[in-house]
Amino acid sequence: MKLNIHWPSVAYASTSVGSGMMGSVFFFYYVKVFLNMYKISEAWFQASQVIYMVWNAVNDPLFGYMQDNGKWACVKSRRHSILYGAVFYSIAFLVPWFKWGSYEPGSWLCGIHLIISLCFYDTLLTFVLLAQSALFTEMSSKQSDRVQLIKYCQIASLIGSTSVFFCDYVSDNLTNFGNFQIACVIIAVLSFFFMSYTGRNADTNYIPKATSLPKTQADIIDKKEDSDKPSILKLTWQIVSQRNFLCFVFVNFCTIFETTFVANFVVILVENLIPQEYLPSHVRSFYFGLFFIVPQITVIFLTPFTARMGGSYYVIRSSMWLRIAAGITMFFLGRRYYILMLIYFLLAKGLAKSTFSFFNMTVSDIIDTDMQQFQRKEPISSSIFGTNALITKPAHSFAPMFAVAVFNRYGYEQLKDKTLTDAKDISHLHDMMFSVMCLIPVIAGFLQLTVWSLYTLRNTQDAVAKTNGN
Repeated sequence: MKLNIHWPSVAYASTSVGSGMMGSVFFFYYVKVFLNMYKISEAWFQASQVIYMVWNAVNDPLFGYMQDNGKWACVKSRRHSILYGAVFYSIAFLVPWFKWGSYEPGSWLCGIHLIISLCFYDTLLTFVLLAQSALFTEMSSKQSDRVQLIKYCQIASLIGSTSVFFCDYVSDNLTNFGNFQIACVIIAVLSFFFMSYTGRNADTNYIPKATSLPKTQADIIDKKEDSDKPSILKLTWQIVSQRNFLCFVFVNFCTIFETTFVANFVVILVENLIPQEYLPSHVRSFYFGLFFIVPQITVIFLTPFTARMGGSYYVIRSSMWLRIAAGITMFFLGRRYYILMLIYFLLAKGLAKSTFSFFNMTVSDIIDTDMQQFQRKEPISSSIFGTNALITKPAHSFAPMFAVAVFNRYGYEQLKDKTLTDAKDISHLHDMMFSVMCLIPVIAGFLQLTVWSLYTLRNTQDAVAKTNGN
């Protein structure tokens, strides 16, 4: 039986393997490592999140504008951005896992370590993944091709997400931190090679062609084209003045907040809410691995239904309803149904992540419409993805800031330091953790449904593709 492999999709998805391997481990472990192992104080943790939030938001539109308007190949070319950024992205991933000295509880050096770790990692993540997101839009404007890219990307992410199981298994739930560090080095090296494959093999429909005109005449044309390009402020205003874009970024903000909360705190929630006899140590590693595999399987399962349901809009809306129903059901059942709670954690992660995975199709619709509306010669893919990130990336910081503040208010810091011993207080803390885990998807889901109903680009993909002539 001959395998029908679409190699351009393989080239695109290869970056998803590398970034998935690193991202799954980074966001799954960094909160626990800095809170429980390095003993960072709440003040330094919150300060680092504020700095990370500001830089996280600013660097996306900055890099987006550079990639859409830059002259250097390492910036302008999508695949070269990935190729040259891969090595630094892999190095940035390793920074959190190696202490810079002996950390006392509340150490300022530990706080600086977290700030550098978050900002350095996000800088390279933004640079590489903005280029990959632009590739998604520019490789083809046909819905069938984009659905195929999503399928390959989710298979790649499924492979990449196994890194959590690998790290948790070899380190025995972080008990052997040296093994964890070795595992992270292996992941960084493998990720570099996967992303390099994209950098060497992926192309778009909008590759700048060399001119045959004399140099002086070509320079005149280049200068005229540069003068015709809008400034970064005008370009940003053109983007944010579109209602569909604003609807999308609100929904995206809520989704990022929810997925970040679950990814950062599921280890803490499971350790506190699930008794050891229901999830022994050897099973726990497997469960945490499933936590990153199930979302990818969910998206792969939903991909064939995208066209049947009329597009990504309806798949995303259905996911919102399911998350609301699951959260309400679990909340009223209570936290004594431990097996159901474990299933709910997986379901909450899977549904939220599946919503997020279809957003590239939604942004591509917005990019195609923007190109028509403003009669652009080339799509401003990176700028639109970057402006989206300017508004939505702060959710990456708001989620852990909110959770740490609420958890500590109910005694989590004392529990961590083994000074919270009263059974009633511990039970009160656990009730709060359970309520937060159930109600965040419900509240976010209702807000998203309200705003998503105002989004109008619901069945436009094929029409846009025909207009573009692809």
